Amino acid sequence: MAQTLYQFVNMIVVYLLGWWGPYWPSLSPYGAFWAPWISYLIVGVIVVFASLFNVIVMIWWERKLIGRFMDRRGAMHVGFAGIFQNFADGFKLFRKQPFSPKNADQVGYYFAPSAYMIASLLILGFLPISFGFFGGSVPLSLLVALAIFSFAPLFIFIAAWSSNNKYSLMGGMRTAAQLVAYEIPLLLAIVAVVALTGSFDLSTIVQDQASFGWFAVPLFLGLVIFFVAMLAEVERIPFDLPEAEAELVEGWNTEIGGMLFAFTMFTDYVRALVGCYLIVLLFLGGWSMPAAVSGFPLAGIIWFQVKTYIVFSVFIWVRAALPRVRTDQLLQIGWKRMLPLSMINIVWALALVVWGWPYVHLPGGL
Repeated sequence: MAQTLYQFVNMIVVYLLGWWGPYWPSLSPYGAFWAPWISYLIVGVIVVFASLFNVIVMIWWERKLIGRFMDRRGAMHVGFAGIFQNFADGFKLFRKQPFSPKNADQVGYYFAPSAYMIASLLILGFLPISFGFFGGSVPLSLLVALAIFSFAPLFIFIAAWSSNNKYSLMGGMRTAAQLVAYEIPLLLAIVAVVALTGSFDLSTIVQDQASFGWFAVPLFLGLVIFFVAMLAEVERIPFDLPEAEAELVEGWNTEIGGMLFAFTMFTDYVRALVGCYLIVLLFLGGWSMPAAVSGFPLAGIIWFQVKTYIVFSVFIWVRAALPRVRTDQLLQIGWKRMLPLSMINIVWALALVVWGWPYVHLPGGL
């Protein structure tokens, strides 16, 4: 039986504590108490470092692919094919002296970017990336991930307001309006998936797709809606209005510099990673793969990551192909286009359920 990541780590921790018991007698009575906490800490470290590795690769891949779209090579000079350019940029930001604007709210200025990053990393603990390879078994993992994901507008608005800068405040207000406008179609697209599976457990959703096919086929409209809404949620072009450098200097993080700026940039890519994970889990079958390659070690994780980077490549393609929309266009797309299409998608999903999904029998015996 497959184990969760926490169960696997906890088994190793309990074994090591038992092995050290004779050599450290004072530790033995407390082994049962400390084992779960040590296991949680190790799982958290694994999630953080795995996300850090993915973010580094994603930034490098975006630089290389966007360069190809622009008929250039992208990052080239630091490391092989520019792979260490991200480390150079991070070291530069780490060396910058931290400061805060005059009359800024110090608590909000330092708290909001940090909370923004921590909340985004926390989501990754609830997203399975292979059979049994996730932090723990959470029956409502999809609901929990979406609840944490929705905290972003609050933290961004606090960071914008506390900076004591009108451009930052305008960017924060744009963020609040944009994320609210697109969270509703995003959630309605998920309702259609839940209607077909009857579960908020992401592992169950992936297993249903392994049995009956990817939901991208019967719910193609839902996939398009979710993809567009996720682009807006992670504030990528053409929906990067909160950071419109031509209008708002740098948007809500205009006054943020040094490591705080590194936190915000890192978090933007973490949220993009979460968005790609959700698209793969909900519509593209998760880690389900052809039987011919399922026997290789770590095949599920590798297959899942390949799908994730394909989705992220489409994100980059959209960035290279489309211009930034205006604020009024952005809101009209969300409220006047996406919302009605989301309702149509739900009606279609309910119709599939009434017709006997996954063994559909159309009315009239067709």
